[in-house]
Amino acid sequence: MSSRLDKVQPIVSHILRHIPLPRRLSGAEHAASKPLFVGISGPQGIGKTTITNKLVATLSGAPHNLRVLAFSSDDLYLPYTEQEALSQRYPDNKLIEYRGLPGTHDVQLGASTFHAICAANQQMASDHPQRERVTVPIPTYNKALHSGRGDQVPQDQWPHVEAPFDVVLFEGWSLGFKSIREPQILLEMYRQRSTFPPYYLAKHPFSSLDTVNQALEAYEKEWYSYLDVFVHLSAPNLATVFKWRAEQERDLWTKKGSGMTEDQVREFVSRFMPAYEVYLERLKQESVFRESNCEHVLGLSTESLCAGRHLRLDLNEDRELMQATLVE
Repeated sequence: MSSRLDKVQPIVSHILRHIPLPRRLSGAEHAASKPLFVGISGPQGIGKTTITNKLVATLSGAPHNLRVLAFSSDDLYLPYTEQEALSQRYPDNKLIEYRGLPGTHDVQLGASTFHAICAANQQMASDHPQRERVTVPIPTYNKALHSGRGDQVPQDQWPHVEAPFDVVLFEGWSLGFKSIREPQILLEMYRQRSTFPPYYLAKHPFSSLDTVNQALEAYEKEWYSYLDVFVHLSAPNLATVFKWRAEQERDLWTKKGSGMTEDQVREFVSRFMPAYEVYLERLKQESVFRESNCEHVLGLSTESLCAGRHLRLDLNEDRELMQATLVE
C-alpha cells in the first residue's frame, strides 16, 4: 500500500465513523437533512487538495457511494475591491494587506453557502412527490486576476452542485485556528515569540496581530459551528512549509514556464508565519471542538458529544504518514 493511501484511509475511517453525527447535533428539525461537515486543515504545500480529491473519489465510490461535495476557503476570499478597501483601512497592517490570513475572507459568504447546502438537503428530504431538482451555487475565486491579486469570479459563473449531500469536505490552511480571547495572554505570546529567531512576529506591530485575532472570532461563530468532524494534517516543523511551497513552484515552472522565484516564495510564505506561530500549537494539542456549544446541544456534555471528532495526522518531510492521533 502506498503512503498516499495510508494517509487517506485513516481519514475515510474517521469520517465514516461519524456519519450519523449531524442527526445527533442538529435536533429533530434537521436530523435527516444536515450533511456531515468535515473540516480539513494543513499548511501550504502539505497536499490538502490532493488528499481532498482522493477522499471524494473514495467516499463517492463503491462500496460507500456517498454524495460528496468539496470546496476550499481559498474560494471565499474577499472580492478585489473589498480587499483593496481593507488594505487602505489598515495601511500599516501588512498581515492583511493581501489575501491569505484570517480577516481577508468573506466570512458571511461562507456561512450563507453552508446554510444553503443544509437548506437544499432539507428540501430534498421532503416527501413531496413532485419535488424539483435542487442545486447550490458554490463560490469560486480566481487568484490570477488583477495581476495576481485575485478576485471572486462573478456569481453567474459559479458552478452549481446538485443536492442532496451526505458529506461536505471544507479545507483551508488556517481552518481551526481559534482566537485568543484574553488580550493580556495574546500580548504575552506576541512578546515571547518576537524575541526568538526567526522573528516573524517581530516584523509586525502587536496591533496587526490583534486585528487578525479579532477577525478569527467570526470564523469560529460562522464557520466552525457547522463542522461535525475535523482533520488536521500536521507538518513536522514550520521550515518544511517553505520547502513544500518551493517544490510546488518548481513544478509550476516545469509545467507552465512561470512561477515565483525562491526568494519570492520565501517572502510569500513568511506572511503566513505569524499566524502559525500564534495559533498552530493549540490546534495540534487541543480539539477544535473544545469549548464549543456542544454541551448546550440536546443537553449532552462536551465529553460525551464532542470527543473523538478531531483527528491529527503527523506527516514527515516527504509527506508520509507517521502517526494518527485523536485530539481531545
